[in-house]
Amino acid sequence: MINKARSAAAAAIVFSATLACGSALAADNAPLQVRAVAFTPTKAPANELEMSSAYTTSSAVLTLADGSTRRFPLSYRVLHRSGDYIDGGYAGLIVDHVGRPILESPPDGKGQRARGPFLAAGADGSSLLAIPGAQVDGVKGRTLFLVNHLEYATQAANVDPGKPPVDLYGLLPMAMNLTVLDQDAVSGRLAPVKLANVDFSSVDGLWIPCNGSTTPWLTHLGSEEYEPDARVFEKKPLEPMNLYRGTPGRLAGEGGANPYRYGHIVEVFVRPDGSTRVEKHYAMGRLSFELGEVMADGRTVYFGDDGDDVIRAMYVADRANDLSAGTLYAAKWLQEDGADFGRARLHWIRLGHASDAEVKALVDGGIRFSDIWEFASPEAVKADPARFAEFRPLQVYTGSGGKSALEYYRLKPGQEFAAAFLETRRYAAWLGATTEFSKMEGIAHSVAERKQWTAMSYVRAGMIDGRNGTRPQDDIRLAGDEKDLTCGVVYESQLRGGQKDTSGAPIESDFVAVDMVARVWGERQPAGAQVGKFDKCNTEKIANPDNLRYSEAMRTLFIGEDSGKHLNNFLWAYNVDSQALVRIFSAPAGGETTGLNVYDDINGHAYLTANVQHPGAAEDLGPYPDSIKVDLRRKIDPRGMVGYIDGLPAMTR
Repeated sequence: MINKARSAAAAAIVFSATLACGSALAADNAPLQVRAVAFTPTKAPANELEMSSAYTTSSAVLTLADGSTRRFPLSYRVLHRSGDYIDGGYAGLIVDHVGRPILESPPDGKGQRARGPFLAAGADGSSLLAIPGAQVDGVKGRTLFLVNHLEYATQAANVDPGKPPVDLYGLLPMAMNLTVLDQDAVSGRLAPVKLANVDFSSVDGLWIPCNGSTTPWLTHLGSEEYEPDARVFEKKPLEPMNLYRGTPGRLAGEGGANPYRYGHIVEVFVRPDGSTRVEKHYAMGRLSFELGEVMADGRTVYFGDDGDDVIRAMYVADRANDLSAGTLYAAKWLQEDGADFGRARLHWIRLGHASDAEVKALVDGGIRFSDIWEFASPEAVKADPARFAEFRPLQVYTGSGGKSALEYYRLKPGQEFAAAFLETRRYAAWLGATTEFSKMEGIAHSVAERKQWTAMSYVRAGMIDGRNGTRPQDDIRLAGDEKDLTCGVVYESQLRGGQKDTSGAPIESDFVAVDMVARVWGERQPAGAQVGKFDKCNTEKIANPDNLRYSEAMRTLFIGEDSGKHLNNFLWAYNVDSQALVRIFSAPAGGETTGLNVYDDINGHAYLTANVQHPGAAEDLGPYPDSIKVDLRRKIDPRGMVGYIDGLPAMTR
């Protein structure tokens, strides 16, 4: 297939040599048998050109089974940027339920509206899917599919040309793109040949999709982050999704968007002809989902819950490779040590069992927040404690529209099921689960090692000893300098079978996380640092880890940043054997590294997908001096990038 608009692929900024070691591969592209894989470092940006660009200068150094070594230079390749037209569709275009471009936003908090069409620069979670028997437009071959998220749009022009641009976060429905790719059999190069929006009309649209993962059965598992607070949106229209549905100004009870339809794990099935089917998994609960990560059994799933005062959740499906029914749990942190970002055992509290159909029936029936909970303020409880004797104090992130604060709740009789799956975080807190986690984001795991890694992007607030404030429990008490803790940490967990929940009932999974131990973390920038003069966290260590992915063949944990403490966000390779941490990619200033995924072998080639979200974003560069937020920003292409790190051969152990 021939791409009619190759400008997107040609737009890649490449600082390293193009792949010149293809001869090292076997003629049939058989995976190389490796003993070890190491990466050479990419230096931090040292000038404006590097600060404003996406690049790698790293190489992968492979030690093969026979003891010989091979070196593979890497390069970064852009598949498309927001706004690129690729045979059928525009990358990042935001549409309504019938596929029409949205031409005007709802008003922001100041009553300002933005003018469309909107092309989101928020490229996020990606899955590269090699669907057996793929045949698009009658063409067979090594056709691959890439599903990628558009998390949010940053800014757009005001409808009033005399007024400044409008910040768009949370004002629009969002989207996923499906790109058909051609793969060169020899070099492994990918080229986009067709692009379209995934149709979400069957599930009432998509709300703020963040990271994603690829399931063992080759579907894309997406997410909806910062779920709409159903207490707020019971009395206030959810206008971004009303805009998608064509029901402006209406509450859910009046036929408008229902907040309980958003804040779910979303699965995208891609058929061999490139058509798609979408499911929202109501049985997996409702949280600020960063992503869902499926373990090797095809049943056990762990989630990132992004926000302050959030929970750690686990889901065990009834059947392998089918997420439509299962049991939901929330963790209890039992601290053993507060030093060096902490160490704890985990116990699991059972929240309930459900099927998607059962929970969706509640939503279809019009259930409201006030049908599930009674709510009281601290002031009301203090004024009349006897009246609120059955209320419990909770402090959790409540979702978009709300905030984390001490509040009092009483669960209405018979509403345990609804609370577990539609008010998951509040219900977990009601049952005593730990709710002090902050910014719980990426998840990755090793099948061979039976280990899992969890990124805590910022360690702050209730996680820090002595900073619990009004929180009714104090499970997590981490010691240390807050300027170090705020740089974030990656925790490691052992996965075990034969575990029981806190009631004594067996957990039907062999992949239960039993502990959390800090493994990789950041620290404040040392005085007199020679590089990274604008960085608040050490330029030579991770800052605010977000995306995580693990390669079994490379025995490497890849760590992407979403940092306000590094001017340029980086992608790191952490070798779990040598514990070497190496920077392998740098994003333009103001851009977040997103869309991280690793594939050890797709038709004889390995890939590390890596997107850049909102490069040069005004919000991200705002805290910096004019030399950055004004002068450097002018040099940055603001379009989001969907791409990958090229040059890796297929590998196996």
